[in-house]
Amino acid sequence: MAKEQEIEAKNLLTEQEFSSLTADFAIQESDFSSQKNTYFDTSSFDLRSRKSALRIRERGNSYTLTLKEPAPEGLTEWNQAVTAQEAQEAITAGTLPAGDVSGRLQALIGSIHVENIGTLITYRASQSFREGEIFFDRSHYLGVTDYELEIEGPSEKDVSAWMNELADQHQFPLRSTPNKIERLFQRSREQNKKQ
Repeated sequence: MAKEQEIEAKNLLTEQEFSSLTADFAIQESDFSSQKNTYFDTSSFDLRSRKSALRIRERGNSYTLTLKEPAPEGLTEWNQAVTAQEAQEAITAGTLPAGDVSGRLQALIGSIHVENIGTLITYRASQSFREGEIFFDRSHYLGVTDYELEIEGPSEKDVSAWMNELADQHQFPLRSTPNKIERLFQRSREQNKKQ
């Protein structure tokens, strides 16, 4: 298992802003690769209430179980490679494979019983940027497509300054940008209200 520190700034973009920015960074359609993220929580949303998230990411033929939780700066990410069968069991039955992520989850919320909240497919392109990395994400979920710019770097101060700089240079507003799982939750709530 890998434990990583993730320090990032995110900003939702309109389709036009996204197209303009990817053109300015010389991003081609062939630079995007797909990843399928299935998110989990307990029935009482114990992870969400702790500003944490649990997902399985499928990229090609590899599967990674990830638990994210708040850290003094950014997020701590716990990653564990899982097999296709373990991923499928988690997605269909909420059964997590044994390992460090389920152990950390037990310590965090006192349980390893989770439910599939939903799946989000993201097409992502990335480049090195300053002392970090910049990501261009086009995500599809529950009938919605959204566009997001994400910058990772060594400190919150750096990534925030870089995002402000890009917003000024490329004339897009800084927007409150919930993380992907929160956007999935929000869309699900909107759909449930309409029913």
